[in-house]
Amino acid sequence: MIPLHIDAMPPATVAVASPARAQVAALRNPITARSLTVDGQAVQELVIDLRAPGVQAKPAIANHRLGTTASLAEIAAQNHAVAAINGTFFDAGGDNFPAGALELDGSFVFNARGTLLGFGPNGATTMLRAAEALSLDVDDPTSSTSAMWPWYLNRMSANPMRVDVLTPYFGPATRDPSALVAQVVGGKVTALHRGITPIPSDGYDIELGASEAQTPIAARVHVGDPATLTDTVLALPSHKPVPFAAYPNAIGAGPMLVQNGRIDVEPSLEGLNDPEILDAETLRSVVGTDRAGHLVFLTIHQANVWQEASIAKALGLWDAMNLDGGSSVGLWYEGHYLTPPKRALATAIVVVER
Repeated sequence: MIPLHIDAMPPATVAVASPARAQVAALRNPITARSLTVDGQAVQELVIDLRAPGVQAKPAIANHRLGTTASLAEIAAQNHAVAAINGTFFDAGGDNFPAGALELDGSFVFNARGTLLGFGPNGATTMLRAAEALSLDVDDPTSSTSAMWPWYLNRMSANPMRVDVLTPYFGPATRDPSALVAQVVGGKVTALHRGITPIPSDGYDIELGASEAQTPIAARVHVGDPATLTDTVLALPSHKPVPFAAYPNAIGAGPMLVQNGRIDVEPSLEGLNDPEILDAETLRSVVGTDRAGHLVFLTIHQANVWQEASIAKALGLWDAMNLDGGSSVGLWYEGHYLTPPKRALATAIVVVER
């Protein structure tokens, strides 16, 4: 591979071309911003020291509710953030629901297949190709069969055969007037309703699709039954369970770009095959970590995912993944845009200082 050409143009008078990223400056400020040219492409970079006191990164949902959008600056303000980058794919112009996994405060609020970036305490991060398996046990004492296999978590669906789990991030209420809904609070079924039903702020609703699909499942659900909802992270392509309790916040997108310091682009392992995501030479955004454990945000003026991976590796990223691109690409820092997005967004990754 021909080495990429990097011109660094930081605000300081001394150019920084090394992936070491101006360690002295990082000691003074947990976030370092640079403008660079890499192989002819304009790149904006933020390097965040997650081990600095009070610094935390996490996913954020626009207006704290799925299916809504806000500007990147507004999402930053809603979370009292000092920095933010656009998040995962979403149905822009449609229902605005995401297409990538989201975990907040220890609970997944959306499931998907792709690359997953987890945030743990004291600056710990992990990145892996993953899917999430949702399971639900409603313990009916009269039946030996208690397991359900929900199709969706906080996802819009009109399929009459479905079993959905809807949490407060979905909205204040369910939306299907023909569904049967079991409300769960404190790990127990507290009520059964037909039609549009409020979603408890401290629990979730189990929504059973209409018609005959309700009959065998509904017969096993009673008020007072214990209910246990679990979401297991599975590594791809092995589908082996991965311990993930140490990472209570996570966001998924993809494909993976760099893993363990090597370019590693295998979109098919993540179920990604859309040429608009992979081949288009367009605005790109990247999130990753360097060898020292710093979190890194990048926006790239124009690249496909393979060029994007080369740029990320050239800048010293140890692990990196692609985020939503094109009109969604945005980078915000200290009250202004380094890269302004061209549309409102459904999700972001934010950095807060406490």
